Amino acid sequence: MPQAIRTALGLGVATVLVLGSALLPGAAAHAGEAGGGARTEPTAADVQRFLDERVPALMAEHRLPGAVVSVVADGEQVFAGGYGEADVEAGTPVDAETTSFPIASVSKSFTAAAALQLVEQGRLDLHTDVNAYLPEDVRIPDSFPGEPVTLHHLLTHTAGFADSVAGMAAASPGGVLPLAEYAAAYRPERVHPPGRFVAYSNYGTTLVGLIVQEVSGVPFEEYTAENVFAPLGMERSGFHQPDEAAEILETPKLYTVAPDPAAPLYINQGPAGAVYATAPDMSRFMIALLNDGAAAGGDFLSPESTAAMLTRQASAHPRIAGAGYGTWDRYADGVHGIGHSGDLDGAHSEYVLLPEQELGFFVSVNADGVAESPIADGRARIVDAFLAEFGTPEPEQPGPGTEQGRSGADAEQGPGSDTEQEQPAPDASAIDLEPYVGTYTTTRTSSGEPASLLVVTDQTTVSATGDGRLHTTNALLGERDWTPVEQNLFRSDEGDQLAFIEEDGRVIGLALDAVPSQNYQRVDWHEQPYLHFGAAAAALLVMLTILAWPIAALTRLVLRRRPARTAAARTAVWTAAATVATCVGFVALLAYLMTDMAALTGLMFNDSPLLTAPLTAAAVLLLPVLAFTVTAWIRRWWTLTGRIHYTAIALSLAAFIDFGFHYGIVWTPPV
Repeated sequence: MPQAIRTALGLGVATVLVLGSALLPGAAAHAGEAGGGARTEPTAADVQRFLDERVPALMAEHRLPGAVVSVVADGEQVFAGGYGEADVEAGTPVDAETTSFPIASVSKSFTAAAALQLVEQGRLDLHTDVNAYLPEDVRIPDSFPGEPVTLHHLLTHTAGFADSVAGMAAASPGGVLPLAEYAAAYRPERVHPPGRFVAYSNYGTTLVGLIVQEVSGVPFEEYTAENVFAPLGMERSGFHQPDEAAEILETPKLYTVAPDPAAPLYINQGPAGAVYATAPDMSRFMIALLNDGAAAGGDFLSPESTAAMLTRQASAHPRIAGAGYGTWDRYADGVHGIGHSGDLDGAHSEYVLLPEQELGFFVSVNADGVAESPIADGRARIVDAFLAEFGTPEPEQPGPGTEQGRSGADAEQGPGSDTEQEQPAPDASAIDLEPYVGTYTTTRTSSGEPASLLVVTDQTTVSATGDGRLHTTNALLGERDWTPVEQNLFRSDEGDQLAFIEEDGRVIGLALDAVPSQNYQRVDWHEQPYLHFGAAAAALLVMLTILAWPIAALTRLVLRRRPARTAAARTAVWTAAATVATCVGFVALLAYLMTDMAALTGLMFNDSPLLTAPLTAAAVLLLPVLAFTVTAWIRRWWTLTGRIHYTAIALSLAAFIDFGFHYGIVWTPPV
């Protein structure tokens, strides 16, 4: 998804880390360009005329220094154009033919294609436990007995992993880890049974790349160079780290907002986001996907594998946007596309295919730029504009829907599977809305690391409006009213859809067309992030009452009153003060880092101890504070009011540090 609005600290952190700069897919549904009237069939002249007018205008609006686009139709490239500057300082223009942009998570489509090639050869199976292919020290724990993770799960982001960003990137080229070493060192927790929810996972795609490497016996980058990019004729594309790419390709400089540079990201999760590509090379890829896998250099994929990439393989409901193998559904202005987008700091790309029209579009920009909405940045607006002009809206799907063979995101689909069963739609007006009311948090959340804090910025609250509809509130997606279509399926006035996920007769989650890359899981009242953050804020306020102590000490000094304190009591005061100061210092550090997204993301990606050291120290100091609290009551230190106040400080510290443990900002030894 697009880059965040940097002026809103909470939304900024959420969008940059959860929806922006961590190798993410694009949103499935954007508001789209307004109006547009009847769509037109794209001729080369029409396409160039439109893009030459619209792209520079949107670049100026979003302060993007450079962009490249390409369009394919009816099996050939009909346009490729470069706009603006690849290097602002040097005045180097973007060259559509030779400038290779980093395309971030678009890379996942190539990794999926590499895996599907091995499936075609019988060397991989989509529905076999992937531990059969992984090195022993990387194998996935049997957290849910009898429910192994398969290649199908990895390719559709339904494996059930927590979303770990720790170790995602290295601080320098020399710090980049080999795939197997990274996968063993930073294996995330399994938090859901496979197939229950869609939850975007860079780690999952990294495992796909490692499996390709292990089964083929060839380093992943070499395998894809020889078996993916070469058959497609993508001579100026490949998996590269930034320094290597700059040496062998013509790459643009990246910016936050030009002329401010974006720091290079040395990605440990190469298969998830390390491809550089030119626009014509992306055209070759899109043409192959629209042509049953046929490419100039020989068959790239079989028709069956190509169809698997372009067909929805997992979603919460057959009529809700979901995942193909290495692709996502995308809706804009009523047009249904299939593709993938990708975002890094300073680089945003997307390709979208309209198979029914034999049409494809690719765009890449070299800056974050500015945006009024976290899901409508410059890159997304350019794609929306193209689809609004040339895409054909699909008709609405009236009548009964279908329910999958199992509740949840994944019906173990794939080539040769048939899991949908026709069910009659109930009377929408008779649907009981109460089971849907509640709070739902994103399934794409970290576990045991500082990025866990970001869950508070992406939760959806569902309430009944009283007129037979539902109302949802989400800080990133805004507010919507939803009308029942059938059991578990609702449609908004804007035309996008919401589906609820049932398991054993109980609603456990929801899915939105707008964000196919994740679902939302239902949480009980005591699990709600707003409650946790509210309690932490209240604890912090109680801690700050410690400021009364120096005021009291100064008053005693002025009045020349010496306190009757033992040395132990004075130590208790200083220990509590030091613990409070450490907690407050951490909050101040976090607030400062929120003003510098690049620094914050760098610390999270590099697994920096700076984000866990303060509260870890506070957790150690808390132990004597609690001991002093008990001693104070036994030995009657201070006045009764003083003892009550010290106890309140101790309990607030305990609550705040418990919050730190829950959200991964207190270091815990690896299990």
